[in-house]
Amino acid sequence: MKGKSLRTALIAGSALLAFLIYLAPSQLNPGNEEPTESGKVAVAANDDDALLMTAKAALDSLQRIRLAEMEQSSGVETGDTASLRSMGLFWDTVGVPAASAIWFSRKAEKAGGEKDHLEAAYRFFDAFRLAPDSGLKAEFVRRAIGHYTRVLELNPSNLNAKTDLGACYAEGTAEPMKGIMMLREVVSADPKHEMAQYNLGMLSVKSGQLDKAIDRFNTVLEINPDRSEVHYHLGNVWLQKGDTATAITEYEQFIKVATVDVSDLIRFVETLKKPDNFRSS
Repeated sequence: MKGKSLRTALIAGSALLAFLIYLAPSQLNPGNEEPTESGKVAVAANDDDALLMTAKAALDSLQRIRLAEMEQSSGVETGDTASLRSMGLFWDTVGVPAASAIWFSRKAEKAGGEKDHLEAAYRFFDAFRLAPDSGLKAEFVRRAIGHYTRVLELNPSNLNAKTDLGACYAEGTAEPMKGIMMLREVVSADPKHEMAQYNLGMLSVKSGQLDKAIDRFNTVLEINPDRSEVHYHLGNVWLQKGDTATAITEYEQFIKVATVDVSDLIRFVETLKKPDNFRSS
C-alpha cells in the first residue's frame, strides 16, 4: 500500500482503534473516563478524599442525592464492610472506577480477604488505564499492584490475579520485563489461559515482534473462537507485515460479529481493496 494512502485510511479507523487497541485485561471495565468539573484532575493523586470530591462534583442532581443518602448511613461512618461495598458499587454504576476502587480498598483494609483485595485491585487497574494524568496513572497502578500482590500472598495459584499483576508491571511501571515474565509463568502453568496469551500478544505488537503476536492471537482464538476483537488486532498486524489480503480477511471476520460501531473500519477496508492499495503475501 502506498504510504500516503495508508496513513489516510488509518486515520479513518482511529475511533475504533482507540476503543480496541488494548482492551483491559482486568475483570471489570466500566468504560467511562473519570469525570471532573473542569475535565482536568487538579488534586493530589494520593488524596482519596479530594479525588472523591472531584468525582462527586461531576454527578447529576439525582446521583448526588442518592450518594448523600448513602454517605449519611451509619454503616459508612463506622466502616461497615457491606456499606463500603455499596459505596463502591454506586461508583461502578456511574462509571468512575477510581472512586469505586477507593471504597473497595477501604473494604479490603477492613475485611482483608482474597476477594476483597481482588475487587479493589482490578478497579484500580481500570482507573489507571482511564486516568488522564500521569500522576494519577502512577498512583493507581501502584495501588493495583499492592492489592494484586496481596491476593497472590493469600492465594499463589490465582492465575487471573497474576495475569493482571503482570499487565500492571508491563503497562504501568519501569519494570516491563517483570510483568512479561509473570505472564510467561502463567502460560507455562496454563497454556490455555486466555488473558495471559492475549496480553502477551499485545505486548508483542508493541515491541514489534509481529510473528510472535500472530502466534499469540491465534492461540487466543483457539482457546476462545468468540473473542472477535482478536481478528481486528490480527488485521492490524498483517497490514504492518504488508499482507493486505490477509488483513482484509481478518478485519471482515471482526466486522461480521462486532457489537460496536464499525462504520469507519468498513470504509477503511474498502480503501484497502482499491487496486493501488491492495497487496498480498
